[in-house]
Order: sequence, then structure tokens, then C-alpha cells
Amino acid sequence: MKIAIVGGGIGGLALAQGLVKAGLEVRLYERDPSPRDRKQGYRIHISPVGEEALAYLLPPEVRRRVIETATHPGDLVAGFDTQLTPTFEQTFPGAGPETVSAVDRYAFRRALMTGLDDVLEFGKQFESFSETADLVEIRFADGTSAAADVLIGADGVGSRVRAGLLPDFDVVDIGVRCIYGKIPLTESVRSVVPPEFLRGLTMVVDRGGPGAAFGPVLFRTPPEEYGDYLMAVMTGTQAGLGCSDDELFTMSPADLWSIVTTKSAAWHPTLRTLLAAAEVDAAFPITLRTSTTLEPWPVTRVTLLGDAIHPMTPAAGAGANTALWDAAQLARALTGDAPLLKALASYQQGMLANGQAAVTESLQNAERLFSVSIPAA
Repeated sequence: MKIAIVGGGIGGLALAQGLVKAGLEVRLYERDPSPRDRKQGYRIHISPVGEEALAYLLPPEVRRRVIETATHPGDLVAGFDTQLTPTFEQTFPGAGPETVSAVDRYAFRRALMTGLDDVLEFGKQFESFSETADLVEIRFADGTSAAADVLIGADGVGSRVRAGLLPDFDVVDIGVRCIYGKIPLTESVRSVVPPEFLRGLTMVVDRGGPGAAFGPVLFRTPPEEYGDYLMAVMTGTQAGLGCSDDELFTMSPADLWSIVTTKSAAWHPTLRTLLAAAEVDAAFPITLRTSTTLEPWPVTRVTLLGDAIHPMTPAAGAGANTALWDAAQLARALTGDAPLLKALASYQQGMLANGQAAVTESLQNAERLFSVSIPAA
């Protein structure tokens, strides 16, 4: 069986590893020219669900590389107001030495690419597909084409595969924008950073304006390009950030980060010092989008996983983990004994139920966290 995967993100890469391990013929098509081109975030939380999926999908040498390049586990989620007064704290049991509870997105993707040199093609912008009785014909923007027994769309919230399969699928803009940044953990930064900020995810809430989240990335083995850092993300509405989307998404990184420093000008001096120490060139904005209700569709040789079918807000920390869960379930379906369409039907039924639960939780959390009302699609 020939499997074509569109999208070289976390879900697509993990699925490719699982299918290659099982001996299937796989091609993975990624539109970006290289793994360094896409800015989607920095630190990713990996839950026990994600860890279990990785353990199932990854060959031992790839699993070892993921563990080696992951961050040291944290044990805290905490909240503060803008003057660094604690508002809540939740601690977790100590994790084992090989626990993968958080990763750097770039290092994680590079680890998941281990051994896929003959499988992964960069610079392949998916354009369209058509089905025959026995195959899926796939066309790319460069004029080339391919054929496969199964096409899997793992191409994210703006999925072109989904657009061809489910043209009426709705994705909702929740009205919240994020500005991501990185604060290198130099000696001077380490001398002022609150200890809690290095133990896990911390949130700074300003009820009158944009808030922020901080997440430590303390590598077991850092990539060659950079070392330990503190991820910083400011979140707010367009009104709260003081600019339109047309302005926000055309700004230089320096101008983006100036919004962060301006909006935090009245915050505690320690917070201002941390934000002033960020790598200005690392700043970029994103829009938070989500699905709301997931409906089944007729089973064909084309299916979807991850954000391509159940995009969600980051408020439940479940997006990447749900994509990994999808990948494990789809790998089980495609390597089992059931006929192809029955296997895909079983996968889609379970994936939609599990994805809907994660989407609903993230919606509820987002409405509380960001003080927004999210309309149904």
C-alpha cells in the first residue's frame, strides 16, 4: 500500500515514522523549503497521551533522539498578576529521567525527521486531488503529480486537503492574537528570572489588557543553533494590542516586540527586564482559530488528522497531543487486518469523538482565559 501524507508537521512526521516502521511505502510532502522556514511557536507541552503515541509510533533510535533533545521536565503551572503577586499554583509529581513533557518545536521536528530522508520532500505545495476507484491522484503547484492508495491531510488549520474534501468546513477566528518571542537564558537573565518561571508554564494576567505566558525550554541536548531560553507569548484582542490585523501581520519583528514592551510598561520591573532581554528578531504573530462542531463525512481514500480536521485553541494544551493520538490511531488502522475503507471508517469515528472532546475543552478554557465569547461555526 502506498501512503501519501501532506504536511510535515508533528502529526504528519509521527505518522510517517509509524508507517515506515510497519513496512509501508510512504511519501511525505511539505510545502516549506526547509524545516527552518515555518514559525508556529516555540515550546510544546507533551502530555501522557502524546508520550504514549510517540512510544507506539517511533522506532527506538528516533524515540531516543526525541528524549535526548526534549526539555527537562517541569513540575509547576502557576499564575501571577502583572505585579508578580501569585494568583494560583499547581504542582505535579516529579517526572522520570526519560519523560518527555515539553519540547522545542524546531528540535522536536528535526528529531522526528530522523531516518526519513528518502520519505520527506520539501518544497511541495499541495494543490488538489482526485479519486479513481483504486487510487488518489495528487497534484502539486510545481506541476508534478503523484498517486497513492491513501491520501492523508496533515497540513494544519488552513488545510488544502480538507478544502478539497470538506469544502464547507468552518474554522472560527476567536478574536485573540498572540505575539511569540524568545528570551535567551543568559547569566544576567537567570539572575533575575523568578524561580517559578523555570519550573513550568506561568501565566501573567492583566484583567485590563493583554496578558502573557512564559514557558522554560531547558534542553537535555540543545540544537546547534541556540541554547536554553524562556518562551514569552503576549495574548490579546486587536483592540487590546492596539492594532489591526493588517498592521500586526505586516510589522517587522522589532515593531511587534515593541507592542509587547509598550503594553507591559506598567508591569513589575522583573517582568519588564525579562521582556527587554528577548531576541527581537524572533518575534512573530499568530491568529487563534478553532473548529467548534465536528461532523462525520463519507469515507473515501482521503482522510485527515490533527489541526487539519480539529483545529483548537492552545488553552487546553492539547493540540499537538491530539494530533499525535490521531497519528497513532491511524497507523494502527492502516497496519491492521481490516479492509482499507473499513479501517479508515473506524479511524474517523474514533478520531472525531476524541477530537470533539479536546476542541470543546479548549473552547471552554479559552472563553475563561481570554474573556471572549466564541460563536458556533
